Amino acid sequence: MKMKLHLLIAVIPALLLAACGDDGVPKVEDPHNIVVDGQKMTQTDFIKKYCSGKANNETCMRVLQAKQQDSTRGVMPKW
Repeated sequence: MKMKLHLLIAVIPALLLAACGDDGVPKVEDPHNIVVDGQKMTQTDFIKKYCSGKANNETCMRVLQAKQQDSTRGVMPKW
């Protein structure tokens, strides 16, 4: 009985940590040029697909910040 209790005490926290660690948002190398599973993706598409309801996710925050930065860049006029 003691052995089962010790095993249970060790397994429950491990399961809880595993459940919290993966929220389905893939990591991206460059939030300005997103590639997921070898496929290029726009920042807007990435946010719609992976970041709905996950505002505190680090990757989502980086992509959103990059999107805001990119939206303020204008096209340089050619003289």
